[in-house]
Amino acid sequence: MKLQVLLLVVAVILGVASGCAPKAPNFNLSGTVTDAVTDKPIKGAVVSDDNYGPKPWKSALTDATGKYSYMTWGEEHKIIAQAPGYKLKEEMLKDNQKVLDFKLTRGK
Repeated sequence: MKLQVLLLVVAVILGVASGCAPKAPNFNLSGTVTDAVTDKPIKGAVVSDDNYGPKPWKSALTDATGKYSYMTWGEEHKIIAQAPGYKLKEEMLKDNQKVLDFKLTRGK
């Protein structure tokens, strides 16, 4: 009986540990961040997984054309874009969505 309980405990621990082990990001997300009014690209905006996955959370900076690309997780989770002088914008990444564009509005 004690051996059965011990084996059950070990099986549960191993099952939980393997199910909770974070996997490495394996999905490339890209897109563009632009001004919602002028439609001009926003250079230096930060696009990131909002506290999703293990630290350090994945992120990217936009280039001069407002484009970004980084490795993340392909399942549904929140992605945020933020830039100085603009309101933070949240979007939900749908399962295996490869492109996610943001239009930021000025303000705090």
